[in-house]
Amino acid sequence: MSAFGFFAAAGAVTAMAWLRRHHRAMGLTENEFWAALWLIVGGAIVGAKALFVVLGWRHYANGELRFWADFGTGFVFFGGLVGAGLAGGAFAWWRRLSFWRGADYFGVALPLGHAIGRVGCYTEGCCAGRAPHPVQLYESTGLLMIGLVVYRVLQAVNGDRLSRGTAFCTYGLLYGALRLGLDPLRLDGRPERFLGLSHQQGIAIGLLLAGAVGCWWLRRRPAPADAAVTAASAHSAPNRSR
Repeated sequence: MSAFGFFAAAGAVTAMAWLRRHHRAMGLTENEFWAALWLIVGGAIVGAKALFVVLGWRHYANGELRFWADFGTGFVFFGGLVGAGLAGGAFAWWRRLSFWRGADYFGVALPLGHAIGRVGCYTEGCCAGRAPHPVQLYESTGLLMIGLVVYRVLQAVNGDRLSRGTAFCTYGLLYGALRLGLDPLRLDGRPERFLGLSHQQGIAIGLLLAGAVGCWWLRRRPAPADAAVTAASAHSAPNRSR
């Protein structure tokens, strides 16, 4: 196994283990947790690959890459985030669960696992930065700090001081800001420019704004009302298979 593969696997396992430890707090049974997790992983893979194809279609058009033969090459994190969110939302709707209740815990697990994976990027030289900036390590450090901040927000959510969803929206806001600031330091092909911004920076701005609007909107909602929804969901839980 390559160094990148090791750190990517370590990041994924760490995030999964943390989520597994809190699956009951997320309102999930053991079976629901694993079903949701693998569905979300599948959604992340599809989304990450789809966005790479959209942004890097020239690589396929000129024959530099072949879709199936080179499937392991080229994934975009932002696409994976959207794909995972859609898959998680579909599962929550299907099982009649609170999407935001689980998303808040993913807001901690995502930056934790991502931070470890970025160390693998550094060891392999991918996602490299302009000299002398080890931008992968900058991002890894930033992600660990984001994870810590979101964890503190999650504690406030669980204490009914903030509404469900605030932790995940905080993650979106902070990670969007981090990528917006670090992207100009990267060397790995950001030629497309619109108003001086790359596609990745444009997506980061969208994530930042979505997180900020989400936090603002949720702060306007009284936390006790959200707690009542959670209580109603917990009351209906025994009707689901365990």
